[in-house]
Amino acid sequence: MQQIFDLMPFRDGASWNLAISGYANYGSSTDAVGVYKFMLKDAAMNLNQITFSTMLILCSNGRWMDHGQILKFGFGSYVFVGSPLLDMYVKLGLIFDAKQYYDEMPERNVVMCNTMIIGLMRRRMVEESKRLFHGLKERDSISWTTMISERWLAGFTMDQFTFGSVLTACGSLLALGEGKLIHAYVIRTDHKDNVFVGSALVDMYSKCKSIKSAETVFERMTQKNVVSWTAMLVGYGQNGFSEEAVKIFFEMQRNGFESRLMC
Repeated sequence: MQQIFDLMPFRDGASWNLAISGYANYGSSTDAVGVYKFMLKDAAMNLNQITFSTMLILCSNGRWMDHGQILKFGFGSYVFVGSPLLDMYVKLGLIFDAKQYYDEMPERNVVMCNTMIIGLMRRRMVEESKRLFHGLKERDSISWTTMISERWLAGFTMDQFTFGSVLTACGSLLALGEGKLIHAYVIRTDHKDNVFVGSALVDMYSKCKSIKSAETVFERMTQKNVVSWTAMLVGYGQNGFSEEAVKIFFEMQRNGFESRLMC
């Protein structure tokens, strides 16, 4: 690759970036850094967002990149660069530098928010992470699962309402992968037999079109209430299992529950 690069009569930004990412992808980080330094010296006019983003991703694995270089060339406020820069600070344990940079960013995306939450939770800065989480205008399933998983790893207990909220979010966003992750946490807690959490699991799996998983959760529930039965009934109906929906409707009535569904 180096020979081809050296023989090129003209090198634009794309050429330099391909050389850097090529070395990085093949595990030759030293060569990637060497190309970047060469670029700084002889082709600084070709530096762009992709250059700094690639270098920051490489540096987040234990290396350090000078933030000042990014500011010098005017890319400090770009979200595309900001996300890996924040990730580098967090992975290097520089949480206060990360927080300062996060607060100064004029624009943030959900990736940056989730990265900051992870960093704060791992430093057991719980109140800071909660303020950040509750201040988000929009919380996606990853934001919820980030809070759940990091609180779990930090040794904090979860309640039925937290599990219910995140499972509802996963169902609304059709985020089956994140929903399964939360289900795994539920199994390892005292809430695996909680009727509120069980009903939320049935609802989440049904909305994510995983009706067999919803059935499994429903059948294993040691207690069921009208919400549980209705969630399973609606799940069958919304997924095209009309015969199963009719059967569970009558079974629900035999168990003394009336559906809350309006005809």
